[in-house]
Amino acid sequence: MLEITLHWLFIGASALAASLFVYGALTSTIRLAQWVYLRRRPWWMRMTMRARPSSTQASLPSNQLSRLAVLIAAGALAAKAALTGGLLVAVYLVMVGLALYWYLGRHASAQSREQISGAIGDLVSAYYSSYLVVPTVFNALLEASKTITNSSLQSAVQRALDAFGAGRTTEEALDQLVNEVPDPYIAQFAFILRHTSESNQTEILAALQSLGKRLDQRKRLKDRSRVALALVSGTVRFLQSANGAVISLAVLAPFWWNFYASSVSHQAFLMIGATIALMGSWYFENQLQQLRERVL
Repeated sequence: MLEITLHWLFIGASALAASLFVYGALTSTIRLAQWVYLRRRPWWMRMTMRARPSSTQASLPSNQLSRLAVLIAAGALAAKAALTGGLLVAVYLVMVGLALYWYLGRHASAQSREQISGAIGDLVSAYYSSYLVVPTVFNALLEASKTITNSSLQSAVQRALDAFGAGRTTEEALDQLVNEVPDPYIAQFAFILRHTSESNQTEILAALQSLGKRLDQRKRLKDRSRVALALVSGTVRFLQSANGAVISLAVLAPFWWNFYASSVSHQAFLMIGATIALMGSWYFENQLQQLRERVL
């Protein structure tokens, strides 16, 4: 009995160590691939990236590589399982890989929206300063756009400026900005700009100052919330890595795979256990995401 207990303790410790190794190796590989991608891509690819819509441009280098890494890892495990008598597990792993690829894409879109939302405060502040000197809507917006560091928001503002320069009305150009950046604060900002002709400069500056204060309060709340959620988020990431490492060991380690591949019922047992772990991980990740959306 003691030998069996020690054996399973050794397996658990091995799985934990493997999860740390896999997590570190994947993170380092993805960062290296990002570095090579950003510095070694040819000039024509860089020009193509500049011409793409901003939402894709902002998330492609990091998110796309991460999603492809997960999909390739799932495909490799599925191939190994199919070649060694685990066809049912292979189909399951392919489905898991596709589901994770889709989920990571949605998660990256949410992160991109959060980054844009954080940059709106900088836009309002810069517009306030510009409007003091140049009290016209799009001239002040043009000056403010030069200070924006978020490429997605900057591209959306630039397209609104281009639309106005091409003959669109102020309403149409601002509607285009609101449609491209679906954020309540950018809608409030556009509402203030729409009423510039109906109000004097003092009233517009007061409205912009009030909006800026709300955005500053939101930013401080976001900073405090990130600190509070950092430990929980890191724990969830570690558990996700541990789940992936255990599933990988179940397919790659002979002393586990021989047991699971021996019958359909054993393969079903592996899939049920993996599904429970994945669903638990998804539940906690989803709860964290909802909390971020409500608070941040």
